[in-house]
Amino acid sequence: MTEKKQPPIFIIGVARSGTTLFSLMLDSHPRIAIPNESHFITDLYKKKALWENLENRANRETLVKTILNERYVREWEVPVKLEDIDLDKCVSYAATIDQVFSAYARAHNKDIWGDKTPKYLFDIDILHKLFPNARYIHIIRDGRDVALSFLQQWFGPNDFVSAMRFWERNVTFIRKMLNMLPDSQSIEIKYEDLVARPEENLKMVTGFLELPFYENMLSSYTEKAAHKVGERIKAHHANLSKPLDPELTFKWKKKLSRADQAIAWEIAGPLLQELGYEPGTTDYKLKFIKKGYHRLYESIRWRFKSGTTALLYL
Repeated sequence: MTEKKQPPIFIIGVARSGTTLFSLMLDSHPRIAIPNESHFITDLYKKKALWENLENRANRETLVKTILNERYVREWEVPVKLEDIDLDKCVSYAATIDQVFSAYARAHNKDIWGDKTPKYLFDIDILHKLFPNARYIHIIRDGRDVALSFLQQWFGPNDFVSAMRFWERNVTFIRKMLNMLPDSQSIEIKYEDLVARPEENLKMVTGFLELPFYENMLSSYTEKAAHKVGERIKAHHANLSKPLDPELTFKWKKKLSRADQAIAWEIAGPLLQELGYEPGTTDYKLKFIKKGYHRLYESIRWRFKSGTTALLYL
């Protein structure tokens, strides 16, 4: 009797929340294969002309070639080739995606595939239409640390206030979307808990996935990080090749001024409280001055990545 095929796994979360770290840990499981990022799933879904007529074999081949030529797919550390794909099984867009990811998994001698692409948080409805039985793991990190991390990157919100709003809005959206699914299809995990108690949290996740836990998930990710993530590890993920460090959590307690802590609480206090995060400073009488500074800084930051540091410690 053929074993039932496992549904795909989607790691969902706001960027800078630990999704890459967690994907590497999960990829260390002997049955799960997760490439760095894909990006094409929802983009090509919106180009229906590419996949609406897959009864024609030539159209199937065109779709597969289009996917394999996507920039992020070309950057996967193990390339997938046209000859790795069974075109006879590419009878739908979802089936074609499954063929591409399954080919990647087979290259690693694995049988379950997953994906970690932060922008998919905006299109969970599309993922659900394509893979109605998929399982979702939502990684959440304290929004104040996420905001601070964004300010060190060239992408994403480029001001503290904008970053806090981005985090609050999108974490709320993800939770709302995933709450529409059966409990058996989604789970939440905090980045801080993962770092503080990795074995406990990985066991919780593998239990959710109905898979056994393996000790190597706790350590082998550091060895594969550079090869898996590529050049982006230096610019965006320098800590992936190091052991877990609790000092990398709750940075906001040391780095945020009292004014910024109060601003963060004003923007996202209810969500932070609901998630069980400490409030920090929730009110500060000079907060309005710092808010004005942020509005000004936001308007010029797109031109200057480093800007003035005045008023940082109001």
